[in-house]
Amino acid sequence: MSFVRSLFLDRIGGQIAILILLSLLAIHGVITVSLYVGRHGERFEPPRDSPAELAAVVKTIAAEPEAGRPAAIARAAAVFPDLHLTPAAPLPATDLAMTNDRRLGFLAHRLGPAFRLGPLPGPDDQGERIVVVFPDGDAVAATLPAMPEPPTIAGPIAMTALFVIISVTLLGLWAARSLRSPLSAFAQAAENFSLDDKDATLPERGPQEVRAVARALNRMRDRIRTLVDDRTRLFAAMSHDLRTPITRLRLRSEFIADAELRGQMLHDLDQMKAMTESVLSFLRDGQSREPMEPVDLACSLQTVCDQFADMGHAVSYEGPAHLSAVARASEMQRAVINLVDNAVRHGTRTVIRLTGDGAAVRIEVADDGPGIPDASKMAMLEPFARGDEARNLDGWAGFGLGLAIARAIAEAHDGALSLHDGAAGGLIAHITLPVRPATAH
Repeated sequence: MSFVRSLFLDRIGGQIAILILLSLLAIHGVITVSLYVGRHGERFEPPRDSPAELAAVVKTIAAEPEAGRPAAIARAAAVFPDLHLTPAAPLPATDLAMTNDRRLGFLAHRLGPAFRLGPLPGPDDQGERIVVVFPDGDAVAATLPAMPEPPTIAGPIAMTALFVIISVTLLGLWAARSLRSPLSAFAQAAENFSLDDKDATLPERGPQEVRAVARALNRMRDRIRTLVDDRTRLFAAMSHDLRTPITRLRLRSEFIADAELRGQMLHDLDQMKAMTESVLSFLRDGQSREPMEPVDLACSLQTVCDQFADMGHAVSYEGPAHLSAVARASEMQRAVINLVDNAVRHGTRTVIRLTGDGAAVRIEVADDGPGIPDASKMAMLEPFARGDEARNLDGWAGFGLGLAIARAIAEAHDGALSLHDGAAGGLIAHITLPVRPATAH
């Protein structure tokens, strides 16, 4: 039984073959029931005689001697009661004119030109009684049989249509149960894949092929999570280990007598430290273990404005005094700080705007700088992407991770970061976050 199950029941091809077999059995069952119901209680009646049989009977009677024809007609009438054979008087030729009845034409063709035939007149005649005149002038009356119906293709077409309907129905039900549900789960798992959610494994159910795909996707998710964790731990270790030599170099640089050389070395060491911390921050964003909770975004944005204002930058806030949203407070603040840092580096005045409705919360960071060309906006959101004027690290132009970190944080909140041109010039960084209920996390 286990061999049969592994060969047929657990595979898609075997299940389809079984469904087709079930379709055939169902069709035979429907045909059997319909025949039983349609024929149940009916009296069996032999098929009526055809014009060909009437022609053969007439020729047999005509071959008898004239004196023995009445007896031959009686015997034929007993054998073929549906023909109602009786002797008849010959009719004038005018009464034997052929009609357009297809059965008369067929009978005349089978009898040959030596025989003449025509309708039998009478008050009860409905066009079914005819007279056949023999070559010697004798005649016999008979009932004109019905022509047999030619075979049609309606039966095969009906059977084919029935087979298709039943097969498609069974295959549709099977596909909906065995394929659609697992495939939908695969698509949803791929869309909702998160490094934070380690318990969201795909259920391994359905045919063997579907279970194999689910098992492979689960293993792939585990490998991706392991690779990302290893990468984060690697850079975290590098960042931690680099702090000690950087600190020693700073201490040694303090003993350099040349003030200009000492300043350049301290500048380079600070830049190295900032680079390691930026890379580590980028690797960690989007996979934080910080819980999501209600946060007053308005107060957080005002705090960011005050921090940059204390450093001498013209940064202002426009928006409501209080606006709560479910988010990770420290990550959202880091994302806005990165955007404002880019804005004050390239412009002279920066405005942070906050708006919200029942569907989304929007944060805008607008500056009056030179902006970014449309062709480069998407590229600037990638890691380590910097403008043409910042291709070297001699100054504090940044490492090309600020926008990438902000984008990772926005996407980790199921939101998005986009760049737009300002109405009066400059650049507007636009973060959109969906509104979540306070009990969602």
